[in-house]
Amino acid sequence: MPPRTSKTPAAKAARRPRATARAAVSSPPRRKPAPRRPRAEQPLGVGVGDAFAVQRLQVPASQSRARPDERLREIGWAEFGDIARELAERMEPEFKPDVVLGVVNGGVFLGGAIASYFRAEFRPIRVRKYGRRSVAQAVMALRGKKVLVVDDVTVSGQTLGAGRVTAEKAGARDIRTAAMVVRPAGHHADFFALETEELVVFGWDYQLHGGSGEPGSDPGEVGV
Repeated sequence: MPPRTSKTPAAKAARRPRATARAAVSSPPRRKPAPRRPRAEQPLGVGVGDAFAVQRLQVPASQSRARPDERLREIGWAEFGDIARELAERMEPEFKPDVVLGVVNGGVFLGGAIASYFRAEFRPIRVRKYGRRSVAQAVMALRGKKVLVVDDVTVSGQTLGAGRVTAEKAGARDIRTAAMVVRPAGHHADFFALETEELVVFGWDYQLHGGSGEPGSDPGEVGV
């Protein structure tokens, strides 16, 4: 029978270096992860399809979806005021609203300008989509009133249609619709300023607001 090895303090100390060496090989020191950089916000103008605006705003090409061949028309605040006044002047011989319902967001600007021209009451309304349906918020006290429902751009007419329905439920006696822009092959409001296929970018599209009442919407978002 072989003699038993004595576990003296010296023997234990002799074994420690080898254990330490193995640990150094199998368990390298951990590096601290580099701090994550905050994700940059989407630059203004991205998603507009406006190559000229993107260039003017110095948006990096890697963050832009703009197409140089996109037909675009920019309407600044001064031109918007002129167009809104001309639209109201054309409406006046045929229809003078008592109440103007401006669809949030773009319809608020045009609706407010038209209401000011006619000295009519102005009310903003929200229209939300539920699947394929567009539903406008309920409004009150429109019985016997002449009402104008306004949006900046209309394509399918669903938004203006939803505004018309809510005005009818509130008892309005005469309801018309108006838009700044309509598409040649799309829905035409009763009154409109421009008929074009161009992507129209308004002054408020370059400000930080929600295209459907929600923050963070892309500018240049068209109506429905």
